[in-house]
Amino acid sequence: MRVLSKVFIFLSFLKTKLLKKQLWRKLCQRIGRIPSIDWERLTDGFIEPIIWVVDNFADSLGTIFVCLVWLLIFFIVGVAYWVGLPFYWNISAELTVALVILGHWILLNVIFHYYMALITPPGNPPEADSVPNVQARCKKCQGAKPPRTHHCSVCKTCILRMDHHCPWLNNCVGHFNHRYFFLFMAYVVLGMIFLYIFGAAVILHELTASDYSSEPIGYPVFNNGSHLLPVDGVEEIDVPSPRPKSWRRAFVVTEAILCSGILAALGALVGWHARLISRGETSIENLTNKDLREANSAQGGVFVNPYDYGSNENWRIFLGLSEGRTWWCVFLPSIHPPRGDGISWNFNHDLTHL
Repeated sequence: MRVLSKVFIFLSFLKTKLLKKQLWRKLCQRIGRIPSIDWERLTDGFIEPIIWVVDNFADSLGTIFVCLVWLLIFFIVGVAYWVGLPFYWNISAELTVALVILGHWILLNVIFHYYMALITPPGNPPEADSVPNVQARCKKCQGAKPPRTHHCSVCKTCILRMDHHCPWLNNCVGHFNHRYFFLFMAYVVLGMIFLYIFGAAVILHELTASDYSSEPIGYPVFNNGSHLLPVDGVEEIDVPSPRPKSWRRAFVVTEAILCSGILAALGALVGWHARLISRGETSIENLTNKDLREANSAQGGVFVNPYDYGSNENWRIFLGLSEGRTWWCVFLPSIHPPRGDGISWNFNHDLTHL
């Protein structure tokens, strides 16, 4: 406390001197003369090496990343079973059953949507002869290039309504698997929140509980009235020692760190994709539309996204809520296809069926 009070007094003294001599104002003026940083160029310089690595090594790294995802799922679920389940069972059996049902509903959706995103082809354009109304051609593969189609340099082919190539899926995210990809991320974020809410008590218990592994075991003792003394002449009893609590703590802390990183990364990514879906855009279209918005704004005009049917309809199109499908298709695993064929995007006269 004395050290903190001295630091506070020193900072107060320093602030008074700076204000009195107007050094703070001069410092601000000098900082203001520093040329502004070109954040766009700085960001491009940071991202370009990452894009180069993905383009050149995504094929070989994709399988490793997919295995890593499965290992993370098994590790997080395994620690929850090993540490969390007995903890809550000792508190309340009814609460434990409710948590197991809720947790397994989230886990089922995570595994289902990740597996479907892995095995579902994102969608490729048909042969040029079968779509005579599509005049555009890809400069790299010379195939038909319908609207919203882009060529993936990793997959070496064009992808319908391509969003991006995901190394964690070892696959492109396109028209037919975009829903699986997004719902996988959404349910992972929900699972991380679930673990944080109901895992906080478990972590606190594991960090504050005494480590019983340090206690001597396997020695016969007798009480002499004031102390416990070992019995002489008796061999040590071979009793298997229980798993130390230090291991449990290590696993729990590791899981907490992993969950924090996953929640931060995927939480931001889910929010970003949700914003794009609400605007009827993909990640690639967001970049091109940004340039078009700036160009139209400079000329006094307003850019209109031709694939934006309003936030509500955009979500219904994305989630495939048509032909009588309800929100149960979102809350429970469903293999229904997305709306449309990925080639034609004129839904203006077809929204009544959504």
